[in-house]
Amino acid sequence: MNNATVVRRPDKKVEDGRIMQGDIFHNIDIVEDVIVKPDGAILLKKITFPLVICLNQDCDLHTDFIHRTENKSGSLLHLIVAPLFEISSFREGKNWGDLMNVGDRINSERIRYIKANNDPRYHYVVFPEKDMPELIIDFKYFFTINRDTLYSRLDHKVCSVDDLFRDLINQRFCDYLSRIGLPEIEVEKKEL
Repeated sequence: MNNATVVRRPDKKVEDGRIMQGDIFHNIDIVEDVIVKPDGAILLKKITFPLVICLNQDCDLHTDFIHRTENKSGSLLHLIVAPLFEISSFREGKNWGDLMNVGDRINSERIRYIKANNDPRYHYVVFPEKDMPELIIDFKYFFTINRDTLYSRLDHKVCSVDDLFRDLINQRFCDYLSRIGLPEIEVEKKEL
């Protein structure tokens, strides 16, 4: 299975009633835009993601949960989530559906490279104990969701990434975000 993240807690729904790092939820709505019409009507444009993974550090989520239940300050306002895409639609370049065109079909060699977690932009996830497809996290696309909104959808929790792998996913996410984009420098070649 290469360097795939294996999800081994497929039936673990809610631990202590709190969200944990690596929790995977289904059918989560993210508000894309709020439009106020001239007549005062409010139009919400939203995106419904089939699957998302929570990327916040578990220590922050735990502290937030305790602070909320004890009515203390220092709680989180929003949680970081990233969509999970089925590898079959990702391979075809159709992982965003009609929302946006992300490109052409990805060849088998490139898919193998991504599935080996050699590309820092992506993370491959498999579910050996669950009837779930192979998934890809694309770290380029992440969102925040109101903390209370995600808590109101605890019944949408599908599973949680095994403790061994959740920090790996977050480390790779941080590495991708902290990359430095250097300009391409043209080097003049001189013959000797």
